Amino acid sequence: MMPRNVAFLVAIAVFAAGTLFAQHHVRNTVQIAFHPRYENAPLGFDTSRYGTAAGPTVTVSMLKFYVSDIVLNTLDGDTLHIPGHYLVDCTDDERMSIAASVPEEAFGLYSGLSFRIGVDSLVNELGPSEGDLDPINGMYWTWSTGYIFCKLEGTVEHGDAPKRVYEIHIGGYKAPFNNVMQVKGAMTHPVDVALPSARIDIDVNVDTFFNSKAPFNIMARPSVTDARQAVDVAPRILEMFRVR
Repeated sequence: MMPRNVAFLVAIAVFAAGTLFAQHHVRNTVQIAFHPRYENAPLGFDTSRYGTAAGPTVTVSMLKFYVSDIVLNTLDGDTLHIPGHYLVDCTDDERMSIAASVPEEAFGLYSGLSFRIGVDSLVNELGPSEGDLDPINGMYWTWSTGYIFCKLEGTVEHGDAPKRVYEIHIGGYKAPFNNVMQVKGAMTHPVDVALPSARIDIDVNVDTFFNSKAPFNIMARPSVTDARQAVDVAPRILEMFRVR
């Protein structure tokens, strides 16, 4: 049996080692929050009707997208990579933000952010997965291997034409139809990820999809549901994202 004083010293040593280990494994969580908007106002799903530059009036019933390869940039040019694929559902308050874990050694001020809208080729080649990548989330093309990167759905009407449903589904990871998109932006104010309240806000301006550059006539093209069709539409999705 170990002498009492020796056991006491061993216990102190174990406690001290555990404390030291914990100190070197402190982590914090930074929230990356997405805000769906239309013409500088919060987007109203289903019930709100919005005019478009091409003429038709639209509603929005769904806006879902995958975020991956998140990278934060410090004021000094250092980077912090946050791995994983995250499904953001703008119709669900609990799925409109990403809780990203940051280790203590990466604490500091971050002034820039980049991320991809989509699922990389490696994950796509592995086939259906679990969690956010589970096909049960409705973001997987069962008829053609590959994840849907973004879904924008709703209704459209114009003049005397009957109301109809539109579906914009962006996907495709193989050339020449690689539609993975990268968002880059500078923050208005640097974010200190060491703070418990650390948060990065990103606006998702749906009006930009319809109205930027040459207006998109959703009445004439209400269905985009494969990688080939998405090539010229994906850049419109990319333009919706603005880092605050």
